[in-house]
Amino acid sequence: MQWLDKMVNKLKAELERQLNAVTDLKINGPDGRLLAANARTLVSLERTLERLSKLECERAAQKAAVREKKVAKYDQGARVTLQRRLDKLAAAKGPKGGAGGS
Repeated sequence: MQWLDKMVNKLKAELERQLNAVTDLKINGPDGRLLAANARTLVSLERTLERLSKLECERAAQKAAVREKKVAKYDQGARVTLQRRLDKLAAAKGPKGGAGGS
């Protein structure tokens, strides 16, 4: 999971670097060949952004699944503990639930 987080962060940083490079080229007045190169770069950046978005969705789903599993495990443990305590209380009260009995 940490590996995926690191990879997503690296992809974001690289995407930002490439976007800045294309922006700098636009400011400096590109010629025709440079415009074509920028167009290819932007298409590549678009694909990278789509993959990054997919990775982030998968990462969020994995985190949610892990969190849900932990909660379910905790809930199960809490239920068992509560059942044990209720059984002890029921046993201490006696057969009909009354302390004095009739």
